[in-house]
Amino acid sequence: MIAEVIVDILNKQVNRSFDYLVPSHLEKIIKVGFRVNVPFGKTNRVGFVVGLKDSTLYAKGLRTISDIIDIYPLLNLEFIELAKYIATNNFSFYATALETMIPSALKIKYKKVARLNTSNPSIELKDIFRRKEINLDSLDNDKLKIIYDEASKENVILDTILKKKKDSNIVKFVKLIDDAKATSKKGKMLLDYLVEFDDLIELDLLTSDMGYSKDVIQTLEKNGAISIVEKEIIEEKNDIEYQDIRHDLNKYQQNAIEKIDLSYHDTYLIHGITGSGKTEVYMELIEKAINNGKDAIMLVPEISLTPQITALFKARFKSNIAILHSRLKTLERYNEWKRIYNGDVHIVVGARSAIFAPLNKLGVIIIDEEHEASYNQLNNPKYKAIDIAIKRGENHNCPVVLGSATPRISDYYKALEGEYNLITLPERTNKKPLPKAKVINMADELRHGNKSVLSKDLQEALKKRYKNGEQSILFLNRRGYSSFVMCRNCGEAIKCPHCDVALTYHSRTQSLKCHYCGFERPNVSRCEECGSDKIRFVGSGTEKIAEAASLLIPEAKIIRLDLDTTSKLIDYEEAFNKFKNKEADILVGTQMITKGLDFENVTLVGVVNADLALNYPLFDACEVAYDLIEQVSGRAGRSNLEGEVIIQTYKPNHYVIETVKNHDYDGFYNIEIRNRRLSSLPPFSNLVEIAVSSKDCNLCFNEAKTIVTNLKNVSSNSIVLGPAEDFIFKKNDVFTFKIQIKVLDDEVEDKIREIYPYYQSNKDINISITRM
Repeated sequence: MIAEVIVDILNKQVNRSFDYLVPSHLEKIIKVGFRVNVPFGKTNRVGFVVGLKDSTLYAKGLRTISDIIDIYPLLNLEFIELAKYIATNNFSFYATALETMIPSALKIKYKKVARLNTSNPSIELKDIFRRKEINLDSLDNDKLKIIYDEASKENVILDTILKKKKDSNIVKFVKLIDDAKATSKKGKMLLDYLVEFDDLIELDLLTSDMGYSKDVIQTLEKNGAISIVEKEIIEEKNDIEYQDIRHDLNKYQQNAIEKIDLSYHDTYLIHGITGSGKTEVYMELIEKAINNGKDAIMLVPEISLTPQITALFKARFKSNIAILHSRLKTLERYNEWKRIYNGDVHIVVGARSAIFAPLNKLGVIIIDEEHEASYNQLNNPKYKAIDIAIKRGENHNCPVVLGSATPRISDYYKALEGEYNLITLPERTNKKPLPKAKVINMADELRHGNKSVLSKDLQEALKKRYKNGEQSILFLNRRGYSSFVMCRNCGEAIKCPHCDVALTYHSRTQSLKCHYCGFERPNVSRCEECGSDKIRFVGSGTEKIAEAASLLIPEAKIIRLDLDTTSKLIDYEEAFNKFKNKEADILVGTQMITKGLDFENVTLVGVVNADLALNYPLFDACEVAYDLIEQVSGRAGRSNLEGEVIIQTYKPNHYVIETVKNHDYDGFYNIEIRNRRLSSLPPFSNLVEIAVSSKDCNLCFNEAKTIVTNLKNVSSNSIVLGPAEDFIFKKNDVFTFKIQIKVLDDEVEDKIREIYPYYQSNKDINISITRM
């Protein structure tokens, strides 16, 4: 037997399958989707079996598989084909695409065990099984052959068990600080894994189970790329409890459920205003799919949604649901994955990577808040969860349902053009109107002598809500106390020595921090350029907003919710519960408070600086700004109390502000789609961005120019722009130039596909390619 194996080496020359002999003792067990150890060159590598056959044209000198890593296939043919799609469509390697589909809990070492499953075992089996359970790692190949042969007859059950760790509650964890500080390939691999893992990970798992040496970890810690932290493991409690209360569906919800046909594949876009009952529609669709004997996946955009969504879904579906999120311990992750793999649960709720849940009878895939950027994986292999969902929907002949109050412009365009089916939920379930919005020109506030970050109208509205026992939310898309520290004498800002950005002031620690590389230093009292003591704090962050609210209403209880105050999910849950239980009057926060939170006593939302998102140098900056303001506005007036939104801006006539104050998504869409058509931006082109980075600025620029020249020589139809300095030109002593390509033909697409592999062996240049 011959196995076709993809080896985990990131190189253009080996970005294909290689043939290996399957040893006789593995022939009865090995299947497509197994991970195996194989000899490659002078080393052993991990590989993925993507095909099995009886013969090969390259039989001479064929090498043999050393061992299997798994005892059942982690990937099926569907996922192997998806990996090909990801690698081809997103300019990455086949091996990394396969790797990303395997949950982190399965990338560690575990015991492979066997148990008897017959009352009449053969003499050979009796000789091997001196105990009820045996460790396969202790057996030679002859005995393994017997075990695997009998397993194929179901006389033996094969299983895996995570190796037990010490009972101590004090565990060492690795925390990612800066993913740009790797000094070796192994270090870079570890940092890439930590970026994807997106949480603290146990040190023991990295060393004893995943094979990272202590030298690599110590070097990364010394360089400031990671830190080692000790943490007491305490069982987390989720205090959010919901009863399964079924509300009468309104006519729009009923229409949505009736219109979505679960018997075949199609893509539906539910455009439902905030509070229109999209979640109830999702649960009804999932229940229908389950009653049809099918499975369901529902993606949520961020971990911040999990506590509320988890409680709602568990109340409805009890134990028939698996929740995949980053706060699960390794054993819990492993057990959840096994429950899904074994078919013990039929509903999976989770963030982006849950789209790869190994459910075999999908009946519906739902993506809530489909406009969210967190559905796009930014490190290699890059992919968009919505694209994967549609591919899986095609494979399983089931519908894909996208839902949002502010759909992506490209998706709304597809719906209006008939590529997707458009369903609207134009009414709130409480039959109340959307909150009235008022725009405040902050330039007028300054002219009238108000230098506070809060306008007079917002101050009065906050005091009124506090007096009435109602709650308020203040939203700002920035954390910290002030945006930067500036000398009023010479105009110099205090900058990060490693990045092309000003440091952010944090009053609680009296420090200046870089939110890009982690650099931190004490605050200054004198300018380091001219010696002046005329130091000024410019701009405002969540910390400063909270302080202003506290000065306005000293008796008010205020909660801050941003990445500085909620580094762990348990912090978020605690803050969430306090505000939900009315133990606080004002919630001040960043982007994490704009999504899906339902507080019945919130009647006021203040958008402190609506202009921040408008100023980002991105083609979809206006779309992001509209989404943020509309989503956070929707937190007000969700029960019987009337809501109000106050939007503070220096650009009251901007079309984003004009349309969002009226909750006029269609008006915003019409202006935005016209602008994109004139500029050949998505959905009227495929936009690809190439980032060229190096510590040598001249080398970086010259390589970027070479790439631009080569792309322009290939095609005169596609538009190649750049190279231009990145928005943050220097980050952690690394310079970056950006190239944008509006792809209008296949020739330039093929040329782009050659770029990433070409630079993989170049240690001085780093290339990142993103399909926008």
